[in-house]
Amino acid sequence: MDFSPDGKKIAFGSDRTGSEEIWISASDGSNPVQLTSFGAPSTGTPKWSPDGKQIAFDSHKVGHSDIYVVNAEGGEPRRLTTEPFENNVPSWSRDGKWIYFSSDRTGAWQIWKVPAVGGKALQVTKQGGFEAFESTDGRFLYYCKYFGVQGVWKIPAEGGEEVRILEQGAWHEAAKKSGSSSRERGMSGPC
Repeated sequence: MDFSPDGKKIAFGSDRTGSEEIWISASDGSNPVQLTSFGAPSTGTPKWSPDGKQIAFDSHKVGHSDIYVVNAEGGEPRRLTTEPFENNVPSWSRDGKWIYFSSDRTGAWQIWKVPAVGGKALQVTKQGGFEAFESTDGRFLYYCKYFGVQGVWKIPAEGGEEVRILEQGAWHEAAKKSGSSSRERGMSGPC
């Protein structure tokens, strides 16, 4: 689930139609509107664009997870990633020009970014990464690594040295101990 930048709406995943789809509603839960009709086994992790006009999300529509963007008012979702790898957990750059996501296309989970209008994805991290968010000034990317690696990391948004800034700070150990998946707990990743 994610709040719109103005706080008036929420975007969320729901299986109320029989398959997990992306929906929006007023922030009090009224007036739900379905935005996707993929019928995929898993569609989720919606994130509003900074201007509130689009929503990025991931879906297993074609057998593996890809990153999509849909207009917040509805319309046909645009697929941004097309490679046959897992691409998950999107988040927007503060200027709305990029969408960060995790992918296993190198054989290990790394953070990548793709232009929000579509185009070639660029690898950001080299030493692992799964869920990332850009700093409010757009200069740094904060992220966690995949299960089993505790901590929060930081890298310049344009790439560079990866630095661990917190030794602890991930919920994944509690999730692993409880035996529930991230989607079952309403969380998108190991952060």
